[in-house]
Amino acid sequence: MPLLSINELHKLTGKTRATVTKSMDGLTFQPGPKSGKLYDSKLALAKLYGVAGEDGTGSVTAQEASRLLTIARRQQIDLEMEVLRGERWPSEDVENIHETSLSNVAGLLKAHEGKPLTPELIRDIFTELREVPAKLAKL
Repeated sequence: MPLLSINELHKLTGKTRATVTKSMDGLTFQPGPKSGKLYDSKLALAKLYGVAGEDGTGSVTAQEASRLLTIARRQQIDLEMEVLRGERWPSEDVENIHETSLSNVAGLLKAHEGKPLTPELIRDIFTELREVPAKLAKL
């Protein structure tokens, strides 16, 4: 890979010389003309843009960390708002309601095992199943 100086990286990327110099901190260089420092272009650009280089330096820049934190906070806020608006119910509560209703239906069926299904039994089963949305709405 070609070697680039800080000035060449500055012109190539449009970033300020101070930003380029700060980004190159800790990166190995070769001495260049007029006491300049020449950096491997692939590693320098990777470090300048916060991308993992071949040398394994995948450090995240402060800007990228801030961006990722903002995205995570946004997702957390969206989730909390869904819970507050009642659009999302706690899974444990939903499971408990369904488990209770299905246990009641199973109990009714087991109590009438070997007997013909009566209209009253069918009505009781359907009533139990119809109550599930009402119980969920109370959450």
